[in-house]
Parts: sequence; structure tokens; C-alpha cells
Amino acid sequence: MPKVLCLCRGSVRDGLGHVTRTRTVARAFSHRADVRIVVVGDGCADALLAGRGLDYALVETEDDATAQCAAFAPDIVVFDLLTIAAARCREIARRATTVSLSPIFDAMSEVALLFHRTARHDPRWSFASGGPEVRAGLRYSVVSSHCARIPLDVYDAHLAEDALAIAVSMGGTDAANKSIQVIDHLRDAPGRLLIWLLLGEGYAHSYQDIVERMKGSPHEIILAKTNDSMWRILRTCSLAVLAAGTTAYEAAYAGLPSVNLLESRSSFFLIDELVAGGACLGPAADFPAALAGLREQVTRLDRDRATLRAMHQRGQALIDGHGAERIVEETLAFHLARRAP
Repeated sequence: MPKVLCLCRGSVRDGLGHVTRTRTVARAFSHRADVRIVVVGDGCADALLAGRGLDYALVETEDDATAQCAAFAPDIVVFDLLTIAAARCREIARRATTVSLSPIFDAMSEVALLFHRTARHDPRWSFASGGPEVRAGLRYSVVSSHCARIPLDVYDAHLAEDALAIAVSMGGTDAANKSIQVIDHLRDAPGRLLIWLLLGEGYAHSYQDIVERMKGSPHEIILAKTNDSMWRILRTCSLAVLAAGTTAYEAAYAGLPSVNLLESRSSFFLIDELVAGGACLGPAADFPAALAGLREQVTRLDRDRATLRAMHQRGQALIDGHGAERIVEETLAFHLARRAP
């Protein structure tokens, strides 16, 4: 069996999306390879990995990660992070087949194979000769095993409730505390809403501040600290407000329409294909301006629930949930082809 090392980042600053995607891909590899996960960060990723039968290490620096890589001596290294020293990546590539899962990675041109979850790509990509072989499209979207499709009859039953159930999830750490900014813009929305505010393992801001902001609002709010149980809650909702990322793709697969607030309009390529496919709504501008239009978007969808039902069905038609298995199959075949005499 080949040895596969999955290297990612996970911290309050970097978020935990890379860790959850890496965990899913590592599980898919585990049936056909000896797998080890190495997470560079502050340790908050432990809650997503402990007690799940995974071989993993939490380290603080890239030097520590390199030492783990040298000790494990992998045949394949799968990167899922935003940044790493290019020279370090090249050194790893001398001894192993290198793969990237991240659509934003400053050493992308140094890896041999890149999986990108959408056919749309960053217009700033520019690979010199010898750059990675790119496999791109929704078929490579990684969906967690905890994310299950929402049956149409279940979605219809929740959609028929008087108070529209909305989930707000700004990531596992939400370092900038966008959650409270979203609550500020929804607290006075017309109608009646049931707002599930999902706060991840790394959320370090005050829960009490959120409660205080909602005083006097006609809407109900439930604060929930979640990781693997997140989709047990989301399947009861009719709409989600997200920060794009992996959850936007899981929401499309599950059939949960979403409004996505991206930090920068230049990152729209991350969800462009989902928007074009009718699974979600994207930003018309950078985060502050998009946030300012959020109340109007939610109100319009609350009053036009037939549109939400159509988005539910369109999203499920876009993603089949087998992205992790395809990545494993194609990575192993790619590696064997490169190593064949």
C-alpha cells in the first residue's frame, strides 16, 4: 500500500475548512493506502480529528510539518492549505507525488496534480511550463460523510412553516466575527425568522454579545456549537447564510439553498458555477456591500418560497457526493503512472 501524507492548516486565524475537507479525503484514501494527517496550527483542529480512528499529528510550524513528512516518508503528499514556502514544497516534491486540493495556494505551480472543485478558476492563475496537471469541475467537490441529502418531502415540510428557518454559518472559527455582523443585519428583517447561528469549535467571541444584539427582535435565535452534528441542524432549515467555502458545496449537494458572503468579489469564481446552476446566490460586491443587501435578499426569498424549492432541487442535481473517491482513484492512478518504469 502506498503511504499518503495529508498536510493542511487549521487554526482560529486560518479556519477549519481545510481540515474537514482533508479529513474526508484521508478517510477515502484509508481503504487503499497508509494515511497520516498533519495539521499546522494552534491545536483547535483536534476536536475534528480526535476519536475518529485517524492517524494524525498537530504541529505548530512548517518546520515541524516537514519533520513529520520526512519521518513518515510518504509516496504521495496531499496539500490543503493557502500558503507554504515554495522551496519547501519543491523539496517535498523531489521525494513524493504532490497534490493540491486548495483552490487558493501560493505554491500551486510547484505541485504535480491539482484538483479544483469547479470548472471556474481564478483568472489570476498563471502556471509556468511544468505546472500542475489540473482536474477541475463539480465532480471533484468533496462532501463530508456527515452531509446527507435532504429529501424533498422533508424540505417541503420545513418550508411550509410560518417562520422561515435560516442557518447562519461563517466558518468553524470566524476570526473576524462576521456572525455578529450578519445578526445585526437580520435582527430587524420583516416577517418571522427562526435563526440557527452555528458557531464552530474555534469560535472565541462572546456568545452573550450575540444574545444582547437580538433583544427586541421579533425573530427567534438559537446558538449552537457544532462540528459533525452541523448537518443534523441544517437539514431542518430552508436557507443558509454562508461564507462560501466547502459548506457552500455541501449545501448544494444536500439541497439547502444558500446566500454566500465572500470577503472579496475577486473570489467569486469559488461559487460562480453553483450560482450559475441555480443552487445558491452570490455577492454583488465585496463583503460590506453584500452584507448590506442581505436583509433584502432574505426577505425576498421568505416571500417567494417557490424559488427556494427550485434551488433545493437544482443544487442536488449539480453534485453527486463522490468527489473524494474520484480524487483518491485519480491520484493513485496518476502516481502509479509517474512511477512506472
